[in-house]
Amino acid sequence: MMTESHVHTIFDKGMRSKVEITGTLIGHGSSRREGSPAWAEVEIWRLDGGGYLVHRTGWSLVYHTRDTSCETRDRRQRGDPAGVADLPDDAEPCPKCRPEYPEDLPDGDGVIRFEFPRHSFDGCDTPEQVAEKLTVIRHRDKTRSVQFSQPVNDCLEECARNDAGFAKFLPGPVRFGG
Repeated sequence: MMTESHVHTIFDKGMRSKVEITGTLIGHGSSRREGSPAWAEVEIWRLDGGGYLVHRTGWSLVYHTRDTSCETRDRRQRGDPAGVADLPDDAEPCPKCRPEYPEDLPDGDGVIRFEFPRHSFDGCDTPEQVAEKLTVIRHRDKTRSVQFSQPVNDCLEECARNDAGFAKFLPGPVRFGG
């Protein structure tokens, strides 16, 4: 899947400014499954200027009532104020707060809350730093754990096919007790 080097621009509603990536996409993984309204994606870019960029995106098709009781982990309302025009064609009403269907909602901004895509970007100098960004989970109690998800495994496998520096991060057997 390796692409040729080019400038790739990312800009979604909710982002403060455009992000331009000049480089080559060397890995991609996605948790998107048929029938699931939310998923995550990860991309690894080898930058023309040296180093790598980890781009993670959380996607959702779910929208909520304007004054939803649905909360995030840090107790904020889910989604951001939006209008019907902001919804993708395959948007899904939240089964918990049960907003009206788009055709039954008034036009204008702020009539619902939509879970717009969430992007994060991490610059890394080496494949080791990329693998750490993708697999090391930092917990609130300051402990760490290592976790490999299927999208991360898929992404690292693709990276290894396109950049030899990633070969040592391919999943292997997990061994305990010698």
